Amino acid sequence: MSNGSVFNLGNDQAYQEWRKAKLADYPQSLAGLIVEIQDPYALTANERDKIKDICDKTNMVVYAVKDPTKIKENPLPALLKQLGVNDVDHNLGASDIGLSKLSPGGSAHGPFANYIPYRQAQIGWHTDGYYNTNDRQVQTLSLYCERSAHEGGENELLDHEIAYILLRDENPEYIKTFMDPEVMTIPARMEGDKVARPDRTGPVFSVKGDHLHMRYTARTISISWKDTPEVKAANAALTKIMNGDSPYIIRGRLENGLGLISNNVLHTREAFSDLDEGPKRELYRLRCFDRVESP
Repeated sequence: MSNGSVFNLGNDQAYQEWRKAKLADYPQSLAGLIVEIQDPYALTANERDKIKDICDKTNMVVYAVKDPTKIKENPLPALLKQLGVNDVDHNLGASDIGLSKLSPGGSAHGPFANYIPYRQAQIGWHTDGYYNTNDRQVQTLSLYCERSAHEGGENELLDHEIAYILLRDENPEYIKTFMDPEVMTIPARMEGDKVARPDRTGPVFSVKGDHLHMRYTARTISISWKDTPEVKAANAALTKIMNGDSPYIIRGRLENGLGLISNNVLHTREAFSDLDEGPKRELYRLRCFDRVESP
């Protein structure tokens, strides 16, 4: 991180100027994030600019396909390529092109079907890929809803730059603590007596290029935090923000034809259910290691 970065605690003047611009006219509802698009396979220049502008401001945008009945194949790969996002995370459970169907039975690989994204259960606050190596962190999280659940499945979204601001405003030491490269460890994943994935240790906040990145999960199992009073205090402050009534927490549900493109912001998912007889929820995810191009 350069000395001139707005995320450098020693550069308060630049931070204050960036903070003021960031918070000015910041959307505080799902409606403020929506861009309607005619054809996700062929964005108009205006649609592409709107998506980039909103994503640049809030790190997330909700796109609405005007007539989703005309969609013949999943639009996420084509849509992201038009936004300059190409480095797909072919993560466990995803298809050959990186798509994951976040529905019961939706894992492309059987061993991962019991992982929480592929169940109907609630998922707490997290960013995606927090268990990846530090050099392969997920920068873009995108979703597309082909069919919403009969009940539930709502999301909460919180721009990680807003979380940074709220924490830094309260106590800059929280930021210092969360930038410690040894603050959070995801223990190894075992398959029988073999290590399928080793321990992964890294910071919560890091700066990649000019951009802030966040690596976080609110899970209380399969995670190990550095055992210090400073870490406990920083975690408590972040938990209070995420579980509070901040106007910066965006709440809503992706309905048919709606999707999310984000720079891997903090997010949740409520539990959902479908009728025993009838169509089931079909929501798809594509994760990438690069970001939406700046406008």
